[in-house]
Amino acid sequence: MESEKKIIERINKMEEMIKKARKMEDLMDYQSLSPFPDVRLPPKFKIPTLDKFDRTSCLKSHLKMYMRARQPLGATEELLAQMFKNTLTRAALRWFLNLDDARARSCKDIYREFHNQYKYNIEMDVTRRDLEATKQEPKESFSTFITKWRSNVAQMMNRLSEEEKLSIIVKNFLPVYHKYLFALYFPNYKALIAAGTQIEDSINNGTIKNKDPPRLKRI
Repeated sequence: MESEKKIIERINKMEEMIKKARKMEDLMDYQSLSPFPDVRLPPKFKIPTLDKFDRTSCLKSHLKMYMRARQPLGATEELLAQMFKNTLTRAALRWFLNLDDARARSCKDIYREFHNQYKYNIEMDVTRRDLEATKQEPKESFSTFITKWRSNVAQMMNRLSEEEKLSIIVKNFLPVYHKYLFALYFPNYKALIAAGTQIEDSINNGTIKNKDPPRLKRI
């Protein structure tokens, strides 16, 4: 068994370690981890649920949505700055968390940094050729493809007519959809989506057999 002297020495060492740990804790300024430590939510303030920015969507639309959803609720400039990170996800959130606090001292600072980081999203113009190359993938559902297509259309600077867009999209469907839709007339997207959804439902319940070979991707 250990002698009384050794036991006392071990206790003293443990006490010293505890004291050092407490000193380190006292030295850490936890408030410094937040650029806006004094910000508080107004009484009964409810945080609206918004789509999160993941670096691929339109930054201007995201900022407009953010400002218009929060300012009428009484959010101050400091609160808007503090809550902005809650509207980001994935790579965009990682970028924000790594942003130097000195460059994000105000709402305007954050918006400027955000714009500079993701301005390429609004500088890239989707062309007619891009639309023609947007094909439905073999395992891609009709609704998923429509969403992808409309997202690309929304980024076009030189807009096509409704008739041109409908003509292009029908050509880009998988063969099982194209053979039923190519000869039909669609006055608008709503009519096309209704017809495409019916075909998708028929494929899913087995009424239409999807025996067409998968479309190969271009290398």
